[in-house]
Amino acid sequence: MTRRRNIPVLRTKYYGWLAQYVSASHAKEQASVKRHENSELTFFIFFGAVSAFIITMLLRDRRRKKRTVTSLNARTRHDDAQFGRGFFADPKRADVAVRVRRVLSQNLKMPLDGLTPSDRLDDDLHAELPVNPHLFWELEAEFGIKTGIEDWETFKTTLERVVTFQDLVEYVESKIAEGPPPAAGEDENEKSSRVYEFAIRSIPILCIGGFLIAVVGIIVQKKALMNLGGLIFLSGFAVWGLANGGEMLWNLIQAVRQTSTKKIASRPLPLILLTCLALFLLWMGGMVFWGILKNVLKPK
Repeated sequence: MTRRRNIPVLRTKYYGWLAQYVSASHAKEQASVKRHENSELTFFIFFGAVSAFIITMLLRDRRRKKRTVTSLNARTRHDDAQFGRGFFADPKRADVAVRVRRVLSQNLKMPLDGLTPSDRLDDDLHAELPVNPHLFWELEAEFGIKTGIEDWETFKTTLERVVTFQDLVEYVESKIAEGPPPAAGEDENEKSSRVYEFAIRSIPILCIGGFLIAVVGIIVQKKALMNLGGLIFLSGFAVWGLANGGEMLWNLIQAVRQTSTKKIASRPLPLILLTCLALFLLWMGGMVFWGILKNVLKPK
């Protein structure tokens, strides 16, 4: 009889424990869902902020370039022959100036028919020389010279020296007078720069394309489209880190090969800092790429 009386009590306790377990599991599940929703919200806030920043910078650059082109077009326009004869008395310097103007026009992707020798490259033309080493590499390819901007101290000295277009012409003339650089490794440097240029030009396409796909996914409420847009958008950051880190590390290796050990030992800090920066960019790009890869390969 005692055992039969205990059965309802045990059954009540069992159901009580079961209810507590189910309640705790339900609470944990709700907390997990809430954390997941909060992480998605945080991601999309970050995604929107970065996208807005990139689009704002692109629009700013476009407006600034449009204002510069409008200002140059308001001046008297000169073709190559008029530009050379009108501003440079020496025929050799005139020829160099015409070719430099062509390279600069292609680099900035805008016509420079109204250019004058006194125009400042950064303040008037917005060439952004500190972050535009491609201009010097393109001048190297055009004139067969060696600027040596891979070395930070040389690049810094060059930026202090080259302020106006006239300064740039004189700088190219001085490099021409130094004679052609050694031919060894020329094809490798050119190949590296082409890969870098292709990667950098793909970044806006990836970021803007990914952003638009994610927006479409939000509008039609398709999670797969939202995830695809986010992955494409983040791949732009992966390309940015890997391309800049790889190119910086490649240029450092080339600079070290062309610099004496004694000179490196006398000033090791710039080399150490640039190497750390290059490795950080490679690490950042690699981590973003690895995260994208794990997201793509994870079982559904």
